[in-house]
Amino acid sequence: MKKFIGALALSIAAFGSSFAQAATLIVDDVTFGTSSVLRDTTNNQDFLRLDLTMGYGYSGISSEFGVGGDFEGWSVASTMIMDALGVSAGVINGSTDVGQIGIAESLRDFFCPASTCVNLSSTHEYARGLVSDSTAVAGTVDAFSIGRRFNVDPNEVDFRISGYGGLNAINEEVWLTRTALTPVPLPAAGWLLIAGLAGMGVVGRRKKV
Repeated sequence: MKKFIGALALSIAAFGSSFAQAATLIVDDVTFGTSSVLRDTTNNQDFLRLDLTMGYGYSGISSEFGVGGDFEGWSVASTMIMDALGVSAGVINGSTDVGQIGIAESLRDFFCPASTCVNLSSTHEYARGLVSDSTAVAGTVDAFSIGRRFNVDPNEVDFRISGYGGLNAINEEVWLTRTALTPVPLPAAGWLLIAGLAGMGVVGRRKKV
């Protein structure tokens, strides 16, 4: 069993030109290795690559959240959290914008690198994992997908709930999230702005009434 030591931002890289403009970064993790975590800097939320959850299933992963577990410190993402990631990354389900489709495909390929867990149907190519919501039948949870719908012209962003999976099935990946353990550093320009405001007496001073 892997010992979860805790997340460290050992290095941070821009995730392509599209992601350089969006509020997401790829972060290394001391337990899961290089480029294993996507950080939503807007909401200070981390997301683990889907391929690292393969073979566990929803119930199996849930049993590993405790101290010493393989996924200590993580939890299953909700649809709301996934939707917030979409807002930060700049993608909207059903959009035909080429840039948005490119971001959705980049997200898909990050979460399922080298086609480790990419799903290909007659209509979509997507990364798919279970979330904590359950709106289907007893004993199941919803599944959320990210990718591209290609059976329409123009193609569309696929970023949505796309069915459901069984709690005990081990052939389903799971979206895992946590609060980012290290603060996202403010860009140098931001620090300069704050320093300038402080020098002007704007920062930290309450307006007199």
